[in-house]
Amino acid sequence: MGTALWRDYAYMLGLAVSVLERPDPEPHWSLVLSELARGLHASAVSLSEVHHTKRTGRVVAWKCADEVSQEYLDSLTVRHVRLGNPLVEHYATTGDRTPRSATQIRGERPWLRSESHSLARGTFGAHMLGIPLPAPVGAARGFVLHHVRDDFTEEELAYARRVQPLLVSIDAHYRARAQWCEAAARVPAGAAGSGPVRTAPAPAAAPAPAPAPAPRAERAAEQGITPRQFAVLTLLAKALPATAIAHRLHISPRTAHKHIESLYRRLGTCDRLSTVMRAQSLGLLPPPSMDC
Repeated sequence: MGTALWRDYAYMLGLAVSVLERPDPEPHWSLVLSELARGLHASAVSLSEVHHTKRTGRVVAWKCADEVSQEYLDSLTVRHVRLGNPLVEHYATTGDRTPRSATQIRGERPWLRSESHSLARGTFGAHMLGIPLPAPVGAARGFVLHHVRDDFTEEELAYARRVQPLLVSIDAHYRARAQWCEAAARVPAGAAGSGPVRTAPAPAAAPAPAPAPAPRAERAAEQGITPRQFAVLTLLAKALPATAIAHRLHISPRTAHKHIESLYRRLGTCDRLSTVMRAQSLGLLPPPSMDC
């Protein structure tokens, strides 16, 4: 990617870290959509989910210049599904998760002659790009971006591929929080401290206590992570840049970068956010706050 798009990626990375650290449970997609639209020079961007076989769809969040209603966008999404929009058909039926433009999927001439292209041209922009998120078979979920005049460039497609893991992590974070909050809401108020006392029959034999979980540093050692690398990982989780990590640990920035690269290799990741998310899933770092 060029210098400008690398800078845009850095902005998105910083935004992703900020979003993941927010304590409030409500998704802040507007910030993400605005940055995505800016980085890809899009006239409109939406987070949509559709079911290919049921021919249904809805828009979760959107960003565009015109004032439009949820009902209008949902109906527009369903029309694209029923007209055989290439983004919908491709991502709902192939399992591919690579960001692609409608032209790449369908071919330039067939896309320009399609009814779905005419619909896009008459609304938010003739050229469309999809950045998919994980979804069940037969469904598609992801970001849809529009260009009014020119198609998406190779450099913009590279940027889309680069930010996709950040978007997947943000989406997974919001969905996990929503599931947790829904589960918490189903617990009756005062369930733990009110109501009649019921005595359960004594078990035949008390079960053996579960073994205490291994300290995080020990788990890190099992992954081949050294104590110094573990210290760097802990500071990465606080969104500190390499220079600040170096200052905290009294090492050079170059050494800090080497430790970060080693963590990428150990955890099979490619950037800071995915490294922190992977470490949390392995129990090397505390999970994100789930306060509602």
